[in-house]
Amino acid sequence: MIDEIKSVLMECEILENINILGVKEFKMFSYELIIKADLIINIKNKVAITICIPKMWYENLIDIYIDKYDNLPFMPHINQRGKICLFELEGCLIDRNLAGIIIQSLFRARSILEKGFLGENSEDFIEEFELYISELQSVRQAKFVVPKLKQDMLLKCKSKDTKQNRKERYAEFMQKKNQLIYYLGESSKELERWDEQRTSIKNAAYFLIYPKRIIYPPDIREHISLDYLNLLLKYTPSKSGKILLKLPNEKVIVFAINQPNGVCNYLGFSITGGVIKKIDQKYYFESCKTIKPIVIRRVDKEYMLMRTKETAITKQKKILVIGCGSIGGHLINELVKSGYDDLTIVDDDILTEENIFRHVLGMEYVSSSKCDALENYIRRNIPDASIKPLKEKAEEAILEEDLELDEYDMVISAVGNHNFNRWLNEYVMSKQLKVPIIYAWNEVYGIGNHVAYFKIGNKACYECLFGRDEYSGEIYDKTAYCRRGQNIVYNSGGCGKSYVPYGNTISIKTVLLCLDMIRNIFENNVNDNMLISMKGDNNYFASKGLEVSPRYLNQEEQIKKLFGKEFFNCKCGVCNGDKR
Repeated sequence: MIDEIKSVLMECEILENINILGVKEFKMFSYELIIKADLIINIKNKVAITICIPKMWYENLIDIYIDKYDNLPFMPHINQRGKICLFELEGCLIDRNLAGIIIQSLFRARSILEKGFLGENSEDFIEEFELYISELQSVRQAKFVVPKLKQDMLLKCKSKDTKQNRKERYAEFMQKKNQLIYYLGESSKELERWDEQRTSIKNAAYFLIYPKRIIYPPDIREHISLDYLNLLLKYTPSKSGKILLKLPNEKVIVFAINQPNGVCNYLGFSITGGVIKKIDQKYYFESCKTIKPIVIRRVDKEYMLMRTKETAITKQKKILVIGCGSIGGHLINELVKSGYDDLTIVDDDILTEENIFRHVLGMEYVSSSKCDALENYIRRNIPDASIKPLKEKAEEAILEEDLELDEYDMVISAVGNHNFNRWLNEYVMSKQLKVPIIYAWNEVYGIGNHVAYFKIGNKACYECLFGRDEYSGEIYDKTAYCRRGQNIVYNSGGCGKSYVPYGNTISIKTVLLCLDMIRNIFENNVNDNMLISMKGDNNYFASKGLEVSPRYLNQEEQIKKLFGKEFFNCKCGVCNGDKR
């Protein structure tokens, strides 16, 4: 390997003075091969570098360090150790061609340094601002719930109290103290999600500033200075002094730096023994005992939802979910995680031990109301979700007007019960309610999953999914994958213990179908009533002596989508054979 690498490096026109050192530890990391060389940047600049090849280069690529980093200007994509950030490994496919990786990495390093010398990549500092703050010396951490109101204000701040043990050295105590995390929010209530023991809540300051020129991060090779803090304070309004003067001896200050290019960066400071002085209606720190940077980790809902694609369509949507069982529990949990934060959930049932293996909730909530337990679970685990539990039978709540269906942007029935769904459909049709309604249900042993969407004004209704046997007069489900006439209900020991068997993953599949339907409806991609049915594997189903229906046998695709015009019943007694 060494001979091959040496040959490749010798032929590289941007390297000089190559010296292969072999296996060695460098910057406290062990490498398979260490190479010293000079990297030619341009006619004027040449930089001494160390090329480090790790054992698992095919997973982590190679590392390139600048030998005398302190002699260079502060430039992007170089960390405190002088290591150049060459490539983003997330989503990167690495070719097992070490020679090619070395050459590509060298040219990438030269490009970064050349742009750094010329100042052409300085705006990259802004995109990675918080990363550079985390590289500063004596940096602290803070989790911050960014206020919804875009204005300067007093925050509430807490961190775990710590005391020096009797046998603990002062240096060890300070190291322990510096590792503690600040928790910041607009109110004390927002800090309740962090149940830290021995904590006290104090005031902190929050300033939104709008500088006319770009504010770059401080040089990570130096201690942060009071001058840098005062530079930021220069852009605060004169009234900021009233906020600063309300801070305790240990002052925590957070800035939202709204850069001229539209990017907002966050930076915090912890200051002790600070002396504040007013000059020309502005407040500055004349001196301080200590000043430490704080890297801000945003934990507000708006920021955390940026990783999901539903954010833009979930705002201001009010949803009613009827049924908090296997389907409903998973659905409610996923709706909240998708950003739908205004939910009313309805169920009068109690969670029992036999529920937990196909429910999102576990033993902790057994003997609790399902809807109350879900509200409690979500409130404890997902911030800023508005869940309104209603522990009633849905029919009674609707008839007694505890629920006004037309107040919602969507109603979802997750009860998995055709009798209730038919009643709900008939009620909505009789009242001519315009609210869109989704019905979701499973079939026995995972043979199928179904989601249906209906809205008045479109062809067909839920009742159209059912037929009547011409000989017996019995009603049957035309959507079913299980042949009619078979017993699919089991009893676990007495009245009220009957159930249809299916597993947790079956409910999750139905929920995924339902979530896609919800998103498409809110994105106005659905113009007709619709039934979506997904075939499941029938091996286990058949092992129980059950037979599939002709619909299952005739459906070639795994997922079948039918529109209202394809299943409407011209003799339907609910939508009256509407032929629009």
